[in-house]
Amino acid sequence: MSLLWFRVPESVYFKRAIVHEALTDLKGYCTRAMIITDRDLTWLGVAHRVKKICEANGFTTSTFDQVVKNPTLNDLQNGLTEAKIFKPDLIVALGGGTAMNYAKLVRIFYENPEITVNQLRGSFDTIRDRLHKNFVRGDIIKSLVCIPTTSCTGDEVTPFARLTLDDGTIELISSYTLTPNMAIVDPEMSMGMPKEVAVNSSLNALAMAVESIASIHSNDYTIPYAQQAAVAIISNFKNSIIDKAYDIDGRAIMHNAASLAGMASGNSFLGISHSLAHYVSSRFHNIHPGVANAIILPKVIKFNAKDENTKNAYAALADKVAVSLGEDIYEKSADEKVDYLIAQINNVIALGGVPTHFKDCDISEADFNAAVADIASKALADQGTACNPVKPTVNDLKNILTQ
Repeated sequence: MSLLWFRVPESVYFKRAIVHEALTDLKGYCTRAMIITDRDLTWLGVAHRVKKICEANGFTTSTFDQVVKNPTLNDLQNGLTEAKIFKPDLIVALGGGTAMNYAKLVRIFYENPEITVNQLRGSFDTIRDRLHKNFVRGDIIKSLVCIPTTSCTGDEVTPFARLTLDDGTIELISSYTLTPNMAIVDPEMSMGMPKEVAVNSSLNALAMAVESIASIHSNDYTIPYAQQAAVAIISNFKNSIIDKAYDIDGRAIMHNAASLAGMASGNSFLGISHSLAHYVSSRFHNIHPGVANAIILPKVIKFNAKDENTKNAYAALADKVAVSLGEDIYEKSADEKVDYLIAQINNVIALGGVPTHFKDCDISEADFNAAVADIASKALADQGTACNPVKPTVNDLKNILTQ
């Protein structure tokens, strides 16, 4: 095993209605808070609510609500202009993965105006890059606080940001200095999620947890977080999202699970399910990353189970899932346990009413087939693919997409 390091935010608050108390920690340390969010949260009043909390803690506050999914450098200019005018020393990212990703990128380019894309490049596989590429000064933006409103990407606890290059390639920037200083995992903030968004978000978090377990960088520190996240999502999905769509206790379980999955994947990374899903979703904007992962993940598990160690890792997870569901698979073989795990994931997908093939995703089958080669080619070069336990070919990835 290569040198590994486990890094999470300095503070992680997880409790209902904890936002005010958490931000109190920054009183006297920060004075000017820039909230980076999306227009939906402004319209719903969530951004205003957080703004009032910031002001109650003594922060002069500005709200920027024009975040863009998979932003290019040009897409960041509005946020950077706002930062240059307002001059914050605290950034509060409020929203899903889009808002948190945008906030991380604004922090990088605001603190380092001369930095180039080439300087941001670096493989997650290279531990030295992760440890020593310092994109955060700390004397300009003193703290980055992330408040997730979806239970999806775990970006509130990860060292990643994604920047879309001119050729459409998504450059994953991975450096431990990008890890937010504080994560506030307050289930009240997720109560505005419509049921469909909650379903898709949970499926994305589940894929993160399962892929983290299979990653070549999976280790004794990340596995417990990933297993706990996967078990929580599979065993509570029906009760927390399907039967009781707006139950605060159920939302708390899923909210915590997504953050745990982020802690695991942020330190072990992911695999080809996410490599493919990122490019599917960026090409076909109506396909949520959680839906893309739901379609791809069962096929990837089957593909990866050709590796004996990975098969055993999946079997160990299956054992824990079975216990949580009150079922006994102890005497089954490793292959049977892998099949059981896939069956339970497929059951969750079915409960969520999510398609199992891309042809059922309200896109032209001809358009999708025409894009398969490009998606597979880009995914092959993705950092996640380098961390997958079984190294795929382009044809392997094409087959996974079209099965």
